[in-house]
Amino acid sequence: MARAAVRRRDFLRLSAAGAAGAASAGALSWRRAQASPFGEFPDAARHLALPAELRAQSVLEVFLYGGLSPWETLYLVEEYGRPTDPDFPDQQFYTFLGGGDDDSVEAALDRCAFPTGEAMGLPFARDAAGADVKIGPFAHRLRQRPDLLARMRLLVHHHRLEPHEAAVPQALTGKPLGQPAAAGLGAHIQRFSLESVGARPAPYSYVFATGGLPGDNVSAAAATGLHPGSARPLSINITSADGFYELLGRAAVGPLDARDRYDQLMQVYTDQYRRRLRWKGAGEPVRSARFTDLSLAVEAVDGADAIAGVVDASLFVARGGQACGENNPVDVPGMSLEAARHLLLHPEQPARYCCVSDIGLYEASGGGGYDTHTTASRDTARNLDNLLRGLSAIINAPGEADPAKLDLDRTLIILNTEFGRTPIRQDGGTGRNHHPYGYVTALLGGPIREGQAGISGAIGPDGVATDFMLPAENRVAALLALGIWPFSPDAFAVSDVRGADGEEDAARLVTERALGVAP
Repeated sequence: MARAAVRRRDFLRLSAAGAAGAASAGALSWRRAQASPFGEFPDAARHLALPAELRAQSVLEVFLYGGLSPWETLYLVEEYGRPTDPDFPDQQFYTFLGGGDDDSVEAALDRCAFPTGEAMGLPFARDAAGADVKIGPFAHRLRQRPDLLARMRLLVHHHRLEPHEAAVPQALTGKPLGQPAAAGLGAHIQRFSLESVGARPAPYSYVFATGGLPGDNVSAAAATGLHPGSARPLSINITSADGFYELLGRAAVGPLDARDRYDQLMQVYTDQYRRRLRWKGAGEPVRSARFTDLSLAVEAVDGADAIAGVVDASLFVARGGQACGENNPVDVPGMSLEAARHLLLHPEQPARYCCVSDIGLYEASGGGGYDTHTTASRDTARNLDNLLRGLSAIINAPGEADPAKLDLDRTLIILNTEFGRTPIRQDGGTGRNHHPYGYVTALLGGPIREGQAGISGAIGPDGVATDFMLPAENRVAALLALGIWPFSPDAFAVSDVRGADGEEDAARLVTERALGVAP
């Protein structure tokens, strides 16, 4: 049977009915597709939820794209890997020192003009194996903020995926490449916010997925997995924001009155679709994921002006950056951090999640900010210094209460990366190769209060983790920090948490190991 189409001459006749139906569209929302909102704690697990005063309200995730070397940055054990170490004579965790090497740690520190006489490592905490871990020299900006170190937990990770193409999406979603349920953290948070708080014109989650080789799958930060299309974060490329604003202007539709007519017509079509989902035209519509996605897409287009009002165009005006004696007229990580700060602190429609892809002030030899196959010291020092300078500038210092800066009591900051770098030089050169067998990510703020800083796990003297968490547990920890139950077919399973024998046990283990909180 041929399906009847709405002709343009029928629009005026139908628009009145469409307008009336539009009022009921919000009530017939996608919430009905679930017996309870996504992310709601089951009754049996409510005792595991963090107290309201400890929960983060938002997340700023910085993805250190390329694979951050931990040895000179966040996980320095000075006793490991010295050239005189008889057990590991070829390991060089500590530094690429001496020999007139222009890419030594000392040469990088000199370029960065870090204070002379400063200790190579700043004591931080003991790992699970009892080794004294120090914050390395390239994290100089972080070392100058003891308030941040007092609220930081390092999570030791281990996996076996050496290519960026596989490791990047696993770091961002917690799932191996190709799994249907692989979704970025922003999608989980967007869906939870929609179902627990309600729809609004501006999204709850944003991803600044600027840079990255197409095959490296950095776009996984905005993946929705098995969530409905409404869970997709708004993805913005900082370097092509002009095109983004052209789309928000909807110039192809025409002037404002034409846009209003277009939106009314789309609502008529949507209402017709909704009526076809009712049995014999009566009762409630049957569930339809495709209709849900369509109706929310129509609402999103209708809310373009509201999005333009939240995502201020001035944020994307190119501005430069400087680190370690080098200047770039376009500091993409710095611009992304500033945009994230603006969105997370918006007075009317604050974001709950922003992801910044740190491609460096200048790209490293292998791409991204930290894929340091050559000149490891120079590139790591310069790009991490640039990132930490920008990050510390948007976080309130002790005694500071600037409403235009982030408050660590409300915002959890995640420093994420796909893997680390080898503890030895690559092919005897000045770089380090991919090393997923022992590396760290960092959580700062949120439920991690003073006294809970420390290290979860340990890396041995051979560079291999002896006690570690899976990348999925990093994702689970962030959701628990926000008060979101992470276990469902659309999110994570018990098997994603090492050693867990049930959902409640998994939540307890991650809360204790990653967040340092005993539920």
